[in-house]
Amino acid sequence: MRLDRGDFSQTRNHWWWRPGWRPGARYAIFHLTFELALELTSEAARCERFLSGVPNVDVVPPEWLHLTMTGVGFTDAHDPQDLLELAEAVLAEIGELDREPLTLNGLYLGREGLSLTADPAPWLMELRLRQQEMIKRHLGVEHEKQQFHPHVSLAYFRGDIDLSLLHRAIEVASPSEVVIDRPMLSLIELGRDHEVYTWRVLSQDALRG
Repeated sequence: MRLDRGDFSQTRNHWWWRPGWRPGARYAIFHLTFELALELTSEAARCERFLSGVPNVDVVPPEWLHLTMTGVGFTDAHDPQDLLELAEAVLAEIGELDREPLTLNGLYLGREGLSLTADPAPWLMELRLRQQEMIKRHLGVEHEKQQFHPHVSLAYFRGDIDLSLLHRAIEVASPSEVVIDRPMLSLIELGRDHEVYTWRVLSQDALRG
């Protein structure tokens, strides 16, 4: 699997407090989650044995693997019922998508983490667009146009790391392409209090081909 690298000379701590975040804050967001994707969780668990030996690398536990899709907003700014109605509207549309399996076939080494990457397939782009349209319609929240780079993080960094050690760990782990037939589309309540992303599912359904 090819490894691409971002334009940086030094890694940095992923867990700095971004605007609006604080201990106890919760954020509503659509993710693809992988409760049914044993092929991904087993591959991530295999890679963990090698990546976890590199200082300042926080490997993502298999149960918290995710592909970030579309943010909604901090939960204290929205009525819980409105969020459930939004999820119902989005999930009602996903059965109409003409999609292929999700294929994670690349590695990306960024300033704050290491991830498996997917090509921006048309169905992924359409799914994201529909989420944005529904969020605007139901909550009045608009999204700025941004590039979408679908990825599943395997590890986050908590500061400067020895890249030579990480490269050797990646080479030994030799991650394989992962094909996921049934990812879950989930509206979640996301937290990051303990330097790991965890969540409570508000609503979800499996994507079907």
